[in-house]
Amino acid sequence: MLPSDAPPLPSAAPLTSAAAARWRAARTAWRLDGRWLALVPLAFVVLAGAVEPDVGRCNVQNVCRDTWGSGLAGWSVLAEIVLLATRARVRVLVPPVVLALLWYLPEGLVTPVARWSAVLLHVLLTAVLLGAESGRRRARQQLDELMAPPVPYPWTAAGGPSPVHRDGPPVLRRALGVLLLVVAAAFPVYGLWAQARADAAAERATRVTGIADGSDRDGVLTVRFQPPGGGPERTAALDVWWQRRPQPGEPVPLLVDGDSVRALGDDYDVSGQLSAGGLIALPGLVLLGSAAVASARRGRPAFAGAAPALAVRVRADARGDLLVLPLDGPPDGPGLWRLVERDRYRWARNAAPDGVAPAWVPEHLETEDEDADYPDPVLDHDEDEEEHWELFDRATPAEAAEWLARAGRSVPAVLYGGPDGPDHQLLVRPGLLDGDPHWVAAVVAPAVRPPRLGRRSGRYRERDLAVAALTAETVAAAPAAGPDTEPLAARRWEMPLPLRAAAGPVAALVVAAAVVLLDDDGWWEGLLRPLWIGSLAILACAQTLSWQLVADRNGLRVATALRTRCYRWAEISAAAAHRNLLTIRLHGGREFSFFSRPAVWLAALFGGRYDPGAVARTVATAAHRPDLRPAQALPDRLGGPQHLVNRLALTGYAVFTVAHYAL
Repeated sequence: MLPSDAPPLPSAAPLTSAAAARWRAARTAWRLDGRWLALVPLAFVVLAGAVEPDVGRCNVQNVCRDTWGSGLAGWSVLAEIVLLATRARVRVLVPPVVLALLWYLPEGLVTPVARWSAVLLHVLLTAVLLGAESGRRRARQQLDELMAPPVPYPWTAAGGPSPVHRDGPPVLRRALGVLLLVVAAAFPVYGLWAQARADAAAERATRVTGIADGSDRDGVLTVRFQPPGGGPERTAALDVWWQRRPQPGEPVPLLVDGDSVRALGDDYDVSGQLSAGGLIALPGLVLLGSAAVASARRGRPAFAGAAPALAVRVRADARGDLLVLPLDGPPDGPGLWRLVERDRYRWARNAAPDGVAPAWVPEHLETEDEDADYPDPVLDHDEDEEEHWELFDRATPAEAAEWLARAGRSVPAVLYGGPDGPDHQLLVRPGLLDGDPHWVAAVVAPAVRPPRLGRRSGRYRERDLAVAALTAETVAAAPAAGPDTEPLAARRWEMPLPLRAAAGPVAALVVAAAVVLLDDDGWWEGLLRPLWIGSLAILACAQTLSWQLVADRNGLRVATALRTRCYRWAEISAAAAHRNLLTIRLHGGREFSFFSRPAVWLAALFGGRYDPGAVARTVATAAHRPDLRPAQALPDRLGGPQHLVNRLALTGYAVFTVAHYAL
């Protein structure tokens, strides 16, 4: 129920279903234009690392260094990854420039596979970015025509000033950017200074001939030599990039200057300092670019007067963001784009300077009779004394259904500015999410965001609400207590035996094969990283394909990849199958979930049948209705054979990885 003193909202041009269809048709490739495009050059780096030979320029002593062409090629791909990940405005120009560098730089790319793969990937990237940019411009032109003429902002229509304050100058971003650039410049300066010192030391050094004594796993060569002034034989460890590594007993020319020993021709290389400076300079440039964009926006009007606007409908998604819908479309239809609210303002009843008239104020500002600006909650809740899971537990079926319906409804709204414009947007809407006031005006980023599934939101617990509502509905639909009421039958649900037995060992074999193929050196690349990533991969596969559930008189037993857990029925608060996820929640807020779609598909493939909805209804009914709990106890032991084989697979993989590294 909206308050009677609602703010005066101007009449904006409606976004109709026909206009929405034209907008959607114009935005042909916009869903492809995201940060994930940075994975394309990253995949190319992996491919080039596998097929490209080690390219270096070697002197007469066979000491080799990277060429400037190969170094610049690597830096260009790194800059491309950063620009695509940050969604810079010039990103449409990046792939053609990088492709030209990779193709024409001397020794940038050597093998035909890498060269033509670079052409294919960068042509595809360019096509996607050009298509997205042209579609964005066409769609924006359509909205500009639809939104004309401008309409006043709600506070202008109410005769008050704008409550939106301009952002302050981006001092922190500028300072951090400049600091990073100064630090980045210090690295090559230090490198040039160290190079001058090394050249001076080489002029003072004495040339001697040493004897190679062997190399370790990291490529460090040990050399024995006689000091220039006589004395006992000494050894030195040399870490250089040789075209052909000397074998034990072969002579190695050395330059000896006191305690300093290096191979003849192993001149100081400043490329390491240049690389470090470049890595530090990249985020500094990104910060300065962001500060420049923020400064340009700061000089524009701060939502005062009038602006183009659209009348739309908005609905919250699973993340707590807002989906934009056509005004005349179905309330549960697909969203056109997604809005993420930033600064929020509310319509307060007693916030005018005289204290007795309504006005727009920042949401966090305390005013007289502030509670009147917020709707009554479905359930009274004190966050300091009651957790959300306790709130869900005491919700009746009607309250849980009302809560879920309120969170999932759509409301009319006015969107100023529209997406993909030069300035931030402003969304004016009634309250929709938990904790919203009656009326909200929120600043929204200018770029359009595609609707997508994502992480759970702290403000809109869609899955929590759905699980609570579905559990309440299940309990309400259970048979009434009586002498003729039959209790639930004891049941067992599980993945097929072949999958439970093979999930862990097969995953271990695949990961072990990857360790052999990659064959990296070093304690991190060759030992710790394979152990870490491989163990996680084996556990994830086994956890997905090795679960079992038993519901009987004693409660619920859950067997996963490595262990079996038992819960009394009194410990379980909710169970529901929602959005292809079977969720069982315990008192205290802890929960465990199983993906339903793979289990349903695999059970059918192996000749079985699995209904996650039936599992959820059985668990929810038994948890809340003691008179309907199963009367039988199933003696079947859970965890076999997956617990044993999964432990053996993890142990065997760890032993194999350590042995492969040691040998």
